[in-house]
Amino acid sequence: MRFRVSLLLILNIFTVFGKDDDAFIDIDFPQFKSDSVFSTSVMPADNWWREFNDPILDSLIVLAINNNQDIYAAYDNITAARASYRIAQSAFYPSITLERGWSTSKSSRNLDDATNYDGDVTQSNWLFALNASWEIDIFGRIRAAAKSAKYGYEAEIELYNAAIISLTADMVTYYGSLRTMQQQLIVAVKNIDSQKEILNITEKRYYAGLASQLDIAQAKSVYYSTKASVPVLQSSIDKQINTIAMLVGEFPQNIYDHLAVPSNIPKYIDIVAIGNSSEMLTKRPDVAAALLKSKSAKEGITGAKRNFSPQFYVDGSFGFQGQDLNRTFKNNSITYSLTPRISWNIFQGASNFNALKKSKAEYDSSVRNYNSVVLKAAEEVSSAMSAYKGRIKQIVSLRELVIQGELMLSLSLDLYKRGLSDFQNVLDAQRSLLEYQNSLVAAEGNALTALVNLYRALGCY
Repeated sequence: MRFRVSLLLILNIFTVFGKDDDAFIDIDFPQFKSDSVFSTSVMPADNWWREFNDPILDSLIVLAINNNQDIYAAYDNITAARASYRIAQSAFYPSITLERGWSTSKSSRNLDDATNYDGDVTQSNWLFALNASWEIDIFGRIRAAAKSAKYGYEAEIELYNAAIISLTADMVTYYGSLRTMQQQLIVAVKNIDSQKEILNITEKRYYAGLASQLDIAQAKSVYYSTKASVPVLQSSIDKQINTIAMLVGEFPQNIYDHLAVPSNIPKYIDIVAIGNSSEMLTKRPDVAAALLKSKSAKEGITGAKRNFSPQFYVDGSFGFQGQDLNRTFKNNSITYSLTPRISWNIFQGASNFNALKKSKAEYDSSVRNYNSVVLKAAEEVSSAMSAYKGRIKQIVSLRELVIQGELMLSLSLDLYKRGLSDFQNVLDAQRSLLEYQNSLVAAEGNALTALVNLYRALGCY
């Protein structure tokens, strides 16, 4: 039984003190390819949203950063992590306490047969002293704890940056959706005006005996169908403004007048500077935070190992002590001590072994999390690049489709006026043109969203 227990103990020691194998993923991503949409020469610039030259958008982003509760929470986490770092650093310095006190005591006069009944057995004691204790960090236990806290503090800064990126991207996305809806409303109004003119033409031809009442009914059907979409679009616009107001921490009434005026969708076609894959990994805050957390966890292993080593202290005190307060601060009342000592926990019920195992498991978990974040980052960038390129190509085709739709409506209406074509062709052309124009506006909004997602994936502020 003794041999078995000893063997298990030896195996346990080799397990917890074995070499730390870093399980970081071997990053070998293919480099991004330059084309007509992307440039790999430089990394994207921060504050990329300022390139839209939209003062309203700039103001909304500034308001959101200043008022958003998630940003405040992320900043509070930085403050707490910085305080933890300072606490860990404070262990490098001696701990000094001020001791001041007074005590009185009276001894019994009946301790032996030769009691001196005339002696004074009441004593007073005044004490004023500075006590100090200093751990000398010979084996690096304190250094490891300080490094771990430092990496944790830096990781919180990166997470704060990640929150800024997310908030900025969300704001541009919501703002782009608002402008998209407003452009769709403009398209609907223009089509309503066009359909009204066609309805008037149809009524004139009817009164002239050149068209049937069915033509009028069909023209009104298209006209009122388009007109019915306006209240729905306006309601969606109002809802989007409310969403933006919540994001910036304002009441909707405070920003409604500024956002209710229609404006163009921010510039969504641009040559995006994406840099290379290695630069992307160093720029993304979530990747940097995951790496820093793994470094913090590794220092935790070092600190746990140092708990098995002895700890060296120097204790000391200096002060004044006396029975009479008037004489306490005399030279003869000086008292001091200097005590070097060693503290070594030989046995703590295997708590140090389990603490080390815990630190190793936390480190392994942080490494796996880092690997996951890196793979996710690469996937997000690749997907965002593909989505953005696809949206741009879609817009090129839809623009041509809108041109052909306008031509089709013009030709069908001209033939109808001359009595060479059925009114059904005009109806089909009207419906198609409205659909094409709405599809184009939606595609432009989607292209802006894809561009925002690309900047988000690249880790741009």
